[in-house]
Formats: sequence, C-alpha cells, structure tokens
Amino acid sequence: MNVRNITVALLALALPATSVSAQTVTPIESNSNSRLSGTLVATPTTAPTAGSTATSATSSTATRTVSPAQAAPTAVSMVPAGPETLGLDADTALRPPPLGADLFAVTAGPTVAARTDSSVIDPNHIMRPGDKVRVTLWGLINSEQELTVDAQNNVVVPGVGPVSLTNVTASQTPAVIETAARRVYSNGVQIYAAATSAASTQVLVSGPVGRPGAYQGASDDALVLYLQRAAGIDTYRGSYRRIRIVRAGQTIATADLYEFLRAGALPSISFRNGDAIVVEEQGATVAVTGDVRSAYSFELSAPTGLGAEIMRYARPRPGASHAAIVGIRNGQPFSAYLSLAEFANFTLTDGDRVQFESDVRDNSVLVRVDAPHVGASVFSAERGATVGQVIAQMTIDPDADWSSVYLRRDSVRRTQKALLNEGLDRLQRNILLAPSISSGQADARASAASAAQQYIAIARLVEPQGIVPLGGRDLNTVLLESGDVIVIPRQSQIVSVAGEVQSPQSVVAGGPASLASYVRMAGGYTPRADRRRVLIFKPDGQLRQGNQVLPGDRVLIQGKPDSTLIA
Repeated sequence: MNVRNITVALLALALPATSVSAQTVTPIESNSNSRLSGTLVATPTTAPTAGSTATSATSSTATRTVSPAQAAPTAVSMVPAGPETLGLDADTALRPPPLGADLFAVTAGPTVAARTDSSVIDPNHIMRPGDKVRVTLWGLINSEQELTVDAQNNVVVPGVGPVSLTNVTASQTPAVIETAARRVYSNGVQIYAAATSAASTQVLVSGPVGRPGAYQGASDDALVLYLQRAAGIDTYRGSYRRIRIVRAGQTIATADLYEFLRAGALPSISFRNGDAIVVEEQGATVAVTGDVRSAYSFELSAPTGLGAEIMRYARPRPGASHAAIVGIRNGQPFSAYLSLAEFANFTLTDGDRVQFESDVRDNSVLVRVDAPHVGASVFSAERGATVGQVIAQMTIDPDADWSSVYLRRDSVRRTQKALLNEGLDRLQRNILLAPSISSGQADARASAASAAQQYIAIARLVEPQGIVPLGGRDLNTVLLESGDVIVIPRQSQIVSVAGEVQSPQSVVAGGPASLASYVRMAGGYTPRADRRRVLIFKPDGQLRQGNQVLPGDRVLIQGKPDSTLIA
C-alpha cells in the first residue's frame, strides 16, 4: 500500500464509503407484538409508505457451569467468553490486593507518629499512673500545680493529701478532687481541677505484620493506629478479619477490619501497658474482579463461605447478573457460571476466583435519527427493529434525499480504524525495509522515508465515522444496533471539486453535468493531476461510476505519484 492509496483510504473513511452487506446484520426471531411497524423502500425519487410488517426479538439467559465429576449436580455446561481471564490469572498467580490493604498503603510504619503525651484527653479515659492533673486554688489560698498520678493511682494535692483516682475517668476527676479538697478547705478557697494529659502506653503488636514489636501511643489510640505503626498487616500472610487484643494472657476483645471498613465498627478499648494486638494468620481468601464496586481479594470469616458474604463486601454493580467461579474441588480444576441468586447460596473455598459479569441481553436498542423532520430524534425500539420501522414513526420533510440514507455505526467505526492502522503498518514496513542499490538512492529514500513517517503519524490520528450507505436498499431489511445514527440528508444543489485542480471550490449545480464541465469551473487540471484517477462521491459516500456528476456529489482529482515516494 503506497501513500496515494492510503490517502484514498483516509477519504473513504471520512465519507460514507462502505455499503451494507448480508454480514452487517443478523436476523433474529420475529415477534408480532413489536411496537414498530411499516414497510419502507429507499429509492431516489419516492418517500416511504407505511405498511404492516413488524419484527422484534426475544431472548433468554440460561445458567451454565463447567465442573469435574465431583461437582454438584446443578453444574452444567461451559463458561461463556469473557471470564476466561480468570483461568489466565490463575496460571500467573495474579490476584487483586486484599480488602483493607489501603489502610496501610501510605501511612505504614514510622510515618504514623506515636503520641507519647496527649494534650486533649478523652473524657472516658480511665486515669492511671503517669497521667497529669492540673489543680488550681484561689481565694484565701492561691496556688496552681500540675500533678502526676503515682504508682498507687493517687494524686497528691497540696494541703489535702493523696486522692485516689482508681477507676476514675478523666471527666470525673475534677469532682473527685474537689470533693476531697472540701474536707480541708473552707468556702473561702475555690478549687478547680482537670485532667490535662494521659501518659504514653506501650502496646505489643505481633503476628504477620510489617514490623512486630512494642509501640508507644495513647491509651485511647485506635487499634488501626497501632497496626499502622507496625507497618500494617502482611498482605499475603496476615488476617484482616481475626485480630485479638490480649491483656494478661486473656483475649479481651476481637476486631474485624472488614466491619470497620464497611460500618466503622471497632472494639472500644482503653489500652494499658503490656496489652498485645495479635494478628492471626490469613484465612481462606477469594479473589473478586469484574462488574463490582470493590474488586479485591476477600478473606472469608470461616474456612468456607457463601457467595452472599462476598457480595456484601464486593457490592456488585446494578448491571451485574452472573458470577463466574474458577477454583479447585477435590483436587480437580473447577469452574461454574451462576446467576447472582444462585451464587448467593454457592459455597466458596480458599483460592477461588470470582468474576461478576453483566450477561443479560438487552431487548431494546436506542437509536438517533439525524434528518429534516418534526418531532423527537431519539427512539427506543425492540431488538430486531429495522431502519424502516423507526423512520415510519416520523414525519420527514419533503426535501429529504431518500437516495442518500446512511448509518453511522460504532462497530463499523472500530473496524475501519483497525483496517486503517493495518494499511499504515504495511506502508511503514515497505518504507523501512525497501532496499537501495546506490548511496544516492539510499539518501533519497531516507529523505522520503522521513516525510512519509510524519504523514503516517498524522494519518493515525484520523478517526473514521463508521458510515454505512443504505441508498437503494429496502430499509425494512436493515437491522439496527444500539447506538446507531440514521442519517437522512437534505437534497443538495452543491457540487464540490477538490484535489489537483487550479481552484478547488464548491459550485451550485444546475442539474446533471459532465466531469469536464466542473473541472473547467475549478480552473482546470494542475500539471500533477492524474486524469485517469478521478473519484466522484455520491452524497452518501459511495463512488459514482462514469463521468456524470449530479447535485450533491463531491469530486476528487488525485495526483500522479511522486517518483521519490516509495511504492
């Protein structure tokens, strides 16, 4: 493919230059209950007339399963295309990160500063040795002191003596100290006391974490903070669902970080010196991908679990309808494809992979009509509806050009883009691999190759329109795809002449005329014009045969190939 052919291809993609074929649409089952009706044949001179033909589509979705002989009897046939990536991921050990890993992705380790002294104390904090209390006296006696709770959990108030703060919260401390002081001081002395700071607490963090050890913090620090100081839970070994808080050898509380992520639930613990946070070994995990809001590896709360547990945390999107499962059962590879209702009661085991899919056929198509008409431009029709049935619902203006009806279709656009890139790839290979028989020819080819490479780079930016001309076809035989745009242009009097002419221009056509007359209007051919390679495009982009030009046509005069370009 040379540069000239690529240029023509680019023009073809920019214009409606493909025609619909039997492979463009797939006939489907008819249904007499269709909401659309009418028979329409596109001809150059006549408008459509309504009839009584109607088509639609019905579809159903079946549950299918692939499994070994040991699988449950409900398992049937094979997993459809799409979730096959589950098997590929299994071969390469690819898994999404565990739910909860984000808690420790950025703030792990020493980046989380340990509070050794809390300036704002929790009112529910239980006073203990090392905490500080500020006591102020004024009136007959003026004094202000910051006192520390001693090892016996007492605070010694001057002139009053030791005051026990055992099992006293920070919010209760002022009343306890004032009550004790009133036994000594008269009403002439005013007393104010307040807990000002809590002593640091040393908590042990053990199990599969980044850096097991002892960490300083405040007694009211959250469990997650201590885990972050220990560089987080090990992604591959640690459990996010089985975390124990141990005091004096006894488990006093347990934590499930899944519930923290879902609902903010954590055990209410006031840590003490010597407490231990023990992260258990990771339990059975299930990897989840596909049409879900949370694509993670999920740890089951038990060695096995139901699909409903996974759905609770993965949260499938509204369009998800099925789940594909790949795993091992009885030592044999296993796969299943289930509806979400079936999946909710399906038993999952360690190592399973689940991909949620939107696998319900849409029985309607949404199309837009770009035409001179009165009324709505967007239509929802049953699958199997045709162009003619949609147009039959509209009132089209009399000046519509029925011979130039075409579609803009996304699937065609993608195909055109792929074909364009294939052609550019071939051109690039020809340029780079062409041999030279002399140094002079090599220099010329190098110069031409540089220009051609720039041309190729620009050509790759072209975005085709996916145009499918329908002129002359029975529009009731052309099935619609969702997203199609039906274009019915107005009749045009303009003829455009471009390419290798002296004065490219658009002129008002008086009627059918010869190619030579329009070239004369454009000033005649240039010296580079190739008179054997003239393209006449109809309004819908199809090529017109012969040398007659009609109103609405576009004329392209191609140039002769440059001898320096590589064919």
